[in-house]
Amino acid sequence: MRATVRQDTETGGDRTRWSRWLLAALTIPVITTAIVTLMAATPPGGSFPLVLAAIPAWLLSGLLWLGALLFRGYRRTPWVLAPPLAALVTFALVALDVPMKAAFLVSEPALTRYVESVPGEKRWESTRDHVGLFTVSRFLRQDGVTELVTADSGGFLEECGFAYVPQGAAGLLDFSTVDRLTDRWYAVCIDYD
Repeated sequence: MRATVRQDTETGGDRTRWSRWLLAALTIPVITTAIVTLMAATPPGGSFPLVLAAIPAWLLSGLLWLGALLFRGYRRTPWVLAPPLAALVTFALVALDVPMKAAFLVSEPALTRYVESVPGEKRWESTRDHVGLFTVSRFLRQDGVTELVTADSGGFLEECGFAYVPQGAAGLLDFSTVDRLTDRWYAVCIDYD
């Protein structure tokens, strides 16, 4: 009798350890992929290198999840919904531009101080300044509009960043896309194709 109870406990313990291992094996790739995706969506226009990393990571995470569905014990747990829900929430946040807007709100005071420190009219000037959560690779002030190009943003033939326009949006006609963030700040992109 005692041997049977001990044997059942050991089996149940193994099942619990297996379930924890399986949950960790499925959760860690999805969480990592979601973080990479949110980081890829943080700069205006996205980060092309991080997008290239996120695509195969989502495919691998999806394959791991589909493989786990082969185990009946996993299919019966509520954790079976965690990876698809994490993917759905991540894609919804990216579609609504939440990562970029949140990073901008945190960085806005630093970006404003940076722009106000640029003296007079300047030609394009290359730099590598970390301003808030963004890295500014180039800046230009012309006709009252200051454009900041963020490093590693945009696509293959696209350059994105922010435009600071204290007088209004009249100087934003040269950009391919313009998204208003505040009264003076815009997320802008220029397509070169």
